Amino acid sequence: MHLTGMDIRETPPFTKLVQLDFDARVNLFIGPNASGKSTILREIDAAFNGDKRPLFSDHLYNVEPEYQTRTSRLSGSTREQRKARDYDRTYGRNPIFTSEDWYNPFPTKTIKPPAVYIEAVRLALPELYDEADTSEDNAEVEEVLSRTFSGANFKLANEKMYQYTTVMFKQEEKENTPIEERKAKNFIKVDECAYMCVKSICSEVIIGEFPRNYVAGLSISYLDHQPFGDFEEANIHRSMGLTTTDRPNFSAVRPEDRPTYSEQIGQAPLYAGFLSSGTQTTFLWIYWLAYKMLHHYDFAEGWKDKPAILLIDEIENHLHPTWQRRVIPALLEHFPGLQIFATTHSPFVVAGLRAGQVHLLSRNSEGVVTATTTEQDIIGWTTDEILRTFMGVGQPTDELTIRRSNRLRELRRIESLSDDEREELETLRRQVNADLMSSRSPLDLQRERYGEMMMRFIESRQAQLSQDGA
Repeated sequence: MHLTGMDIRETPPFTKLVQLDFDARVNLFIGPNASGKSTILREIDAAFNGDKRPLFSDHLYNVEPEYQTRTSRLSGSTREQRKARDYDRTYGRNPIFTSEDWYNPFPTKTIKPPAVYIEAVRLALPELYDEADTSEDNAEVEEVLSRTFSGANFKLANEKMYQYTTVMFKQEEKENTPIEERKAKNFIKVDECAYMCVKSICSEVIIGEFPRNYVAGLSISYLDHQPFGDFEEANIHRSMGLTTTDRPNFSAVRPEDRPTYSEQIGQAPLYAGFLSSGTQTTFLWIYWLAYKMLHHYDFAEGWKDKPAILLIDEIENHLHPTWQRRVIPALLEHFPGLQIFATTHSPFVVAGLRAGQVHLLSRNSEGVVTATTTEQDIIGWTTDEILRTFMGVGQPTDELTIRRSNRLRELRRIESLSDDEREELETLRRQVNADLMSSRSPLDLQRERYGEMMMRFIESRQAQLSQDGA
């Protein structure tokens, strides 16, 4: 079960009809700013989660085989219906869509998958002593998870999910529900799944096999990983911590907010709010996705394998290029039923994707947006090739060198130069790296420069080791 296509028009910047066919697993939108990448994500989000139907946009859905005879009532599900709508709009007749048409695209026996929208602006966790008191927020878990993703909302959702699951755990225990049938245990599987997904991306700084209970000012080595541990009598702060290779700088952390054995790196969890922005935000939105899926499917067994739609703007935000290359493969591995819709400006995210998974949006001088989908795998491509082919970056170097190179080429084409132009040409020749004007391929130039850089690094490292030895 997945989103198979989308028709969009008259929703800025889509002034004319754009039709998209979607891949069942990954759909990456690339293109210049203001070409409509974020608009597509917002329209899909509004279709699943919004209060109103997005105007003039139609989504097509694929349903499970046993339900294919029960066609969706969603308008736009057949080519004939699209043609009829086009006719109506051409002649000024705007068809009326009911809420049932829009909100029930799937047959009644199926469960509509959750759509999780992560906007481009992603806020990290508040520090312990800056976070608001959430004890007075009486919102239910479902309401909290429906809010805009942010660090503060995640913090609240984490606490509400813990409270909700604790009640479920005690109720199932009271009813003597067999352990293998208890839904509450699936809360632990959120930790197992989401944490390992985060670790796959941020493996340089996250260690261990699961997140740990973080309790400020108290040694918890004997508690280890006990999500349902009862800390109420101790009257202490309980939150989610990660075991990390980052050496925390505790000069800015109040003594009462420090783990008691935090100086021993690799043994004490560090509150997630004290980690780097890249680690934090990756940790937060992946856990947010997992929490939404678990709650949507009512803590059912196999929740992580069920269908879900992830809408994430600028998926590469806060990530080093090494992490950018890992993010989509990690999501596909740990959430087998996930369909990803993402925007990016990074060639590292595009690299390795398959035919049909990358959608290129472009906008002409009249503002008309068009879309094309790649028909070949992007496996083995260099970042230069992706930048030149898909992102319109003809010369992947700095702007000053590009201007100088272009001006030098202009002067070379002039048959008769003035004295000033001749002097300018000689100056540019000295300024522009001769390699940029040579006939060698960009890949050869990259290898040569990389080799030179590594030699300088090795020489400096050897000199440092010699000094240390002395």
